[in-house]
Amino acid sequence: MDLISCLEQLCSASGAGGISQACDVAGKMLDRYCEDVRLDALGNVIGVIKSGREGAPVLMLEAHIDEIGLIVTNIDDDGFVYTAPCGGVDVRALPAAEVIVHGDRPYYGVFCSTPPHLADRDKEKDKKGELPKINDIGIDVGMDAKTARNCIKKGDRVSFCPNFTLLNQNRISSKALDNRAGVAAILYCLDLLKKEKVEPDCDIAVVFAVQEELGCRGSAVSAYRVNPDYAVAVDVSFARTPDSEPAKCGELGKGAMIGWSPTLNEKMTRRLKIIAEKHQIPCQHEVMGGVTGTDAESISDARTGVRTALLSVPLRYMHTPCEVADKRDIESAARLLACFIKEGVSAL
Repeated sequence: MDLISCLEQLCSASGAGGISQACDVAGKMLDRYCEDVRLDALGNVIGVIKSGREGAPVLMLEAHIDEIGLIVTNIDDDGFVYTAPCGGVDVRALPAAEVIVHGDRPYYGVFCSTPPHLADRDKEKDKKGELPKINDIGIDVGMDAKTARNCIKKGDRVSFCPNFTLLNQNRISSKALDNRAGVAAILYCLDLLKKEKVEPDCDIAVVFAVQEELGCRGSAVSAYRVNPDYAVAVDVSFARTPDSEPAKCGELGKGAMIGWSPTLNEKMTRRLKIIAEKHQIPCQHEVMGGVTGTDAESISDARTGVRTALLSVPLRYMHTPCEVADKRDIESAARLLACFIKEGVSAL
């Protein structure tokens, strides 16, 4: 499996605010490994790999596939399009960002940005550290008001333009690496299992969940449907940048981050740590004193409870159009998942 090619296809598809392109792409990829792949009513992609063992436990591998985006709220008399966020969009990254407005067909646009020569009136705000509100920043789609209102309607979705770029042989910059990196890690894990002809001691349910950015809704629905005994959620977490607190961040290229939290199953977490050490898989540790802010909680809360662990890929510039990840960390997560499955869940 060509991990870079897989990532580029996944990241280039839109999955913002209910757009299903990314689900369609991931579903076709998942079809290579699973006997039965389908979309549920909410749009989650669900595939199953049967072990052939009667009464086998079910292990759920989950990564959310949606991304941050926006929704059209208004078009003004000059033809500028205004929006509200779908998820935690970083307003600091919006001025001059390129987007696609999904109207009666896709329309390219650019978030308005005031040239520095004309920005005197904003200097006082800058001194106070005030940020503009998202619903105050228009999108220029190059149309007058009449044309824009004919082509674009309130409620249409807006996504960031595909911008997949290799920074070097390992580092990738793109929109939607949160969380196509997690999706790619699971697909790479399945590829490793298939190549090695592994016969797991459990049934594997793979879920690429929607609406994580809107409140972890997809994972809650899919966990109820799959009814797993165990689950591993794969997401992204913070990678170190010059202005970050080192203690709260992982490092790019140093491996996947094993999550430690009171909401996660300690036995599964320790098992991941032991397996990483045994197989010399690079990994890091992320300790959280409360909830993880990922789909792990909604999965663990399903039905009467699910034993759940969390793996994360370090990511810079989260919730911007130019996130940065390292493919070695995605490979680390995939290898750790594959070894976890090869060693069996029956001992848990």
